[in-house]
Amino acid sequence: MELFLWVLTVIKIALCRILDPFYWLLSKLETTVPLQPIRNNILTMSASQLAAKIRTGEISCEEVMQLYIFRCRRVDMKLNAVVENRYAAAVEEAEKVDALIASNTKTIKELEEELPLLGVPISVKECCKLKGMSYSVGCRIRVGKKADKDGTAVELLRKSGAIPIAVTNQSEMCLSTETYNSVCGLTRNPYNIQRTVGGASGGEAALVSSAGTVAGIGCDLFGSVRCPAMFTSIYGHRPTPGIVSVEGHYPEESSEQLTDHLVLGPITRYSEDLPLMMTVMAGNQAAKLKLHQKVNLKDLKVFYMTEAGSSLNLPSVDEEIKLAIQKAVDYLQTTCKCGVQKAEFTEFKNSQEISRAVLFNLKNIPDVLNENKSIYYKKSQDLWNEILKSFIGQSAFSLMALTHSFMNMIYKKIPAEKTQLYIRQNENLKEKLIEALGEDGVLILPTYPTAAHYHYQSLIRKPGDCYCTIITSLGLPATNIPMGLNKKGLPIGFQVIAAPYQDRLCFAVAQELERAFGGWVQPPCLQTPTDS
Repeated sequence: MELFLWVLTVIKIALCRILDPFYWLLSKLETTVPLQPIRNNILTMSASQLAAKIRTGEISCEEVMQLYIFRCRRVDMKLNAVVENRYAAAVEEAEKVDALIASNTKTIKELEEELPLLGVPISVKECCKLKGMSYSVGCRIRVGKKADKDGTAVELLRKSGAIPIAVTNQSEMCLSTETYNSVCGLTRNPYNIQRTVGGASGGEAALVSSAGTVAGIGCDLFGSVRCPAMFTSIYGHRPTPGIVSVEGHYPEESSEQLTDHLVLGPITRYSEDLPLMMTVMAGNQAAKLKLHQKVNLKDLKVFYMTEAGSSLNLPSVDEEIKLAIQKAVDYLQTTCKCGVQKAEFTEFKNSQEISRAVLFNLKNIPDVLNENKSIYYKKSQDLWNEILKSFIGQSAFSLMALTHSFMNMIYKKIPAEKTQLYIRQNENLKEKLIEALGEDGVLILPTYPTAAHYHYQSLIRKPGDCYCTIITSLGLPATNIPMGLNKKGLPIGFQVIAAPYQDRLCFAVAQELERAFGGWVQPPCLQTPTDS
């Protein structure tokens, strides 16, 4: 069975290479549909800047909200990122913010301390409960389900003054690296609508990147925050597990084993918003991260790898991504005086085997067939029958979610002793990394081996997510850092990884590299005047 999986992975990688000429030809025929340009600089402010200007009365919250709602409507016509909006409610909440500021019942300092995100428009991935909003998680037979309350992380964001304006699209039950489901359809990439935004937090990434919201919240297990962030030129952070509560996230009956790996994390356009969002989302756990402790980059150890290793079942990393990593480490070494070392963690060449053994053996991972057995069907599902039906659009489930069920079934057939071998390798690698990184070290590694691929390629591009899944299986915090666009105009970047509870090191590197290389790049825009 293990040999079958290895061969299947090699075949997928080979198919990518075989089909490359076809997609090259397709790229010559493609047309880019640019977004409306951003004309109002309010839309280019960070969450931190916006909150500061709102609480001092320099700009009104209602003005900010109206601008973002208008922008969100415009970009969503091309991106299809919004599942359900709450524009009217958001405007009402903005009016209350302005009334609070006008009342002078709280000083500016009190507002900053008690409501650090006051008036900031955010979005929320649909699988994270936002009271009264859609909670179908992209599953056709859950259509109409509404969140009965806010999830803990969402509640903390709202208590900090943030105003949600929409819930965003995801893959069905978060089971694919393509943001597509049979309820809301396909979400498109703002840099090229023919390309994927990744998954499963693709709606969030598309909206934040196109200035439809300032920041958002997503979940990360198979790389669902980091991969979409890379594909859309923004920051996505996977926190240390257990720091941000997953209460109110689908599936709600999570095992302790699952919550050791599944995390909720911030998605932002600007690196300075990462510690602010994390401080709020972590609640009373935030102190463990020491986010207000200054990081001296001169004392930082920087390990880096431009690829996981040499193996037939590992996809090759684009040269432009390798170059971006090299540019970053050269800058950190020469300008910031960091200690830089090319890492030789040879265990990473088994990233596919190790991470799959860990993640596919977690309890309570959603499965479309098991989830819907008691709701819709009266008897056990025939997986093969559903897969065949999906090819002609007759299945209640998306092909991508069914493929996850298929892979889950296959991995469960691997002999237990072999699975335990890989799990032990995972633990050994984790110990080795934590010892090397300590409290003053980071590891730079690709987030994904290529820039955003074409839609519906995720089934054969799946091996590429091993760069994210291995970090998940190790239980380490990681931040995607955007590093500009490649020659095709698509975002590229990499992830910076730290030991548990050292998230602030990721943020410090992100902020320094943003200063040096620019961070977020605005998506291509029409050259016609607009107020948006």
